[in-house]
Amino acid sequence: MIRKLIIAVVFVAFALIPMSSTLAAMASDDSGSGCGLGQMLWKETGHAKGILPQTLAGTTNGIFLNQWFGITSGTLGCTNDGLVKNDQQIKVFASANLDDLSQEMAQGRGEHLSALASLMGVPADRQAGFFAMTQEKYTSLFKSETTTSDEMFVALNQELATRSTLSQVATQ
Repeated sequence: MIRKLIIAVVFVAFALIPMSSTLAAMASDDSGSGCGLGQMLWKETGHAKGILPQTLAGTTNGIFLNQWFGITSGTLGCTNDGLVKNDQQIKVFASANLDDLSQEMAQGRGEHLSALASLMGVPADRQAGFFAMTQEKYTSLFKSETTTSDEMFVALNQELATRSTLSQVATQ
């Protein structure tokens, strides 16, 4: 009984994998299932945004796993320049770790704060000053309990810009 259940779960999981790229593409503003062999084969149907061509393209991409290859190699209608920019990495990190960053900035130390300093390019010999600044300016960085990571990031960059030893790491 358990073996049949496991087989059914694995089957359903593998059946849904090809559909994931199609569903993601349908929710976005692009013209279909993104890139890859499926998009190349099915884009000429005349109804690129239709459910059937997108499903066929997404299924083709999912079955043959060619979309990963296309993105990595820059072929099959894909580009390989989709690197996350450094300031976006910082914003994503800050958003995912905002509560920990808030607590560690208030304390002036911590591993999340150290990781943020590294992501922002604060040299190791200036990180102690960075930590002290975040503790000193905590109320400017977190103006309320509902401060968002974007608001904190903007305030942090404003504070960094006023510090001669840290101004070169400010990003916007």
